[in-house]
Amino acid sequence: MKILEKYLEIESREELYEFVFSHKDTLMYPFIRFRLLQSALEATCGIPSPYDPLHFGNVQKLKYITKSFLYTPNKQTRATIVFFGSDVSNICKENAYFNRLTESFANEYPSETILFEASDKMDYKRPRTYPNVFAKDFVKITARFKSILKSVNSEDLDKIDSFINFLKNHFNNELNDIIFWELKKSLIRFVKELPFLFDEYIKLIKKLTPKIIFLEDACYGEGSIPLIMAAKELKIPIGEFQHGLISLTHPAYNYSDKLLDNYKFYMPEFYMSYGEYWTKNSRLPIKVVNVGNPYLSETTQRHDKGQKKELLLYVSSAITPEQYVKEVIYLNRKMADTECSVVFRIHPSESHRLQNVYKPIVDAGITVDTQPLYETLKHSKYVIGDISTTLFEAPLFDCITFVKDTPYNRENLDISYFNSCSSVEKLVENIRSKNFKKTDSNSFWSENWRIKYHQLIDSYL
Repeated sequence: MKILEKYLEIESREELYEFVFSHKDTLMYPFIRFRLLQSALEATCGIPSPYDPLHFGNVQKLKYITKSFLYTPNKQTRATIVFFGSDVSNICKENAYFNRLTESFANEYPSETILFEASDKMDYKRPRTYPNVFAKDFVKITARFKSILKSVNSEDLDKIDSFINFLKNHFNNELNDIIFWELKKSLIRFVKELPFLFDEYIKLIKKLTPKIIFLEDACYGEGSIPLIMAAKELKIPIGEFQHGLISLTHPAYNYSDKLLDNYKFYMPEFYMSYGEYWTKNSRLPIKVVNVGNPYLSETTQRHDKGQKKELLLYVSSAITPEQYVKEVIYLNRKMADTECSVVFRIHPSESHRLQNVYKPIVDAGITVDTQPLYETLKHSKYVIGDISTTLFEAPLFDCITFVKDTPYNRENLDISYFNSCSSVEKLVENIRSKNFKKTDSNSFWSENWRIKYHQLIDSYL
C-alpha cells in the first residue's frame, strides 16, 4: 500500500467539506491540499522539500512589478484559446525563448491563441518566439495591493482555526507545529486575496472572450483556484496540460475514490496527459485525454541517432542535493580512467544552488548542464536519476537509462521499466561490464498529438 493512501483517507470525511470561507462559501481544503499531503509524504519518507525559499532585493522586486504590468494585453486583445503557463518552461532557441509546454499547441491556432506566463524567480525571459505572450503575475500583484488594507473577519479566522485543529487531529504524528502555522498563514492570505483575485480574473476573461482556457498546475489547487472559479462562473471550459512527471504518489494527481463531488468544482474539467502510462499513474476525478508531448515528439522526429558521445548525464530531481554532490563527484573520479565524461543536470527550480550546495561540483571542474535538455540527451549515452521525467524522455534519444533502486523511488515509480542500481558504485560496475538493457518507451508517450489536440479543441468549440 502506497504511503499516500493513508493520508487520502481524510477525503472520505464529510467534516472536511464543512470548512468554507465566507466568500462564496469557498471550500478551504483545495487551497492547502497539495502542501498538506506533500509535507506529510516528505516527513514520512525523510525527504526535504525540493524548493528552497528565495529572497529578492527591492530593486529586483521593482523591476519584476514593472515588467509584470509592461507585458499585459491591451484593450483590443481577444483570443479563442488562452493558455496560462509558466516562464520556467522557456528554453532558448536561436536567440529567442520558446515555451516547450504551450507553444507547440499555440502554433496550431496562432491567430486564435494567446499565452500568459507566470514569472520565473521574479523575471521573464525575452524576446519570445511566439508573438502573443503576456505576463500572468499582474493579476496576483493587483489583488495583493488591493487586499493590503483588508482585514480578515472574525468568522473566517475562527473557521481557519477550527480547520487547522481538524487537520492536526489527522496529521499530528507526521507534521509539526511549524507546518500547521505555515498552512494557517496561507489560508489567511488566500481569504484576504480571494475576492480580489476572483474579480480580476473575471475582468480579464470578459476582456479576452475565450472559448476555452488551459491552466498549468490546475489540479494542484492553491493559487489556481481563483482562475478556475472565475472560468466556471463565466461558463468557460478549463483544462490542464501535463507539465512533467506524475508519480504513483503525486498528491496533485492522485485523489481518494471517496472524494466528495463538491470538491470537483475547484478542479479543471479535463486533463491532457502525455500518454497511457501517465494516466495509469494518476487517479483524477475528471476527464483525462491522452494527447502526447508535442515538443518531445517534434524533437525526436528530427533526432539523428548517430551523434552519441561517451557521456554520463546525472539528473537532479532537487530532492537530496547534498547526496547528489557526493555521488556526482564519486562518479567523476571513478570514470576518470575511461572515455566517459560525467555531466550534472540541475532541476529547473534550483539554479540558485550553483552558488552554494552545488559549488563543490563546479569547483571539481564537472560540467553543469543548463542548455535545453533534449540537446544534451541527443549526445548522452547514459542517464542516471531519481524520479524525473528525464528518465522517460531519455530512451527516445537512444540513451541507456538507470534509476536508483531506493524505497522512495519504488514508492513513486515502476522501476522495472529501467536499468536499476542500488548505488553509484553498482552503476559504475554495470557500465564497465555492459550490464544493461534498452528501455522500451512506447507506452510512455502518445503519438499523433496534433490530431488529438485538434479533436479536443473541436469537441469544445
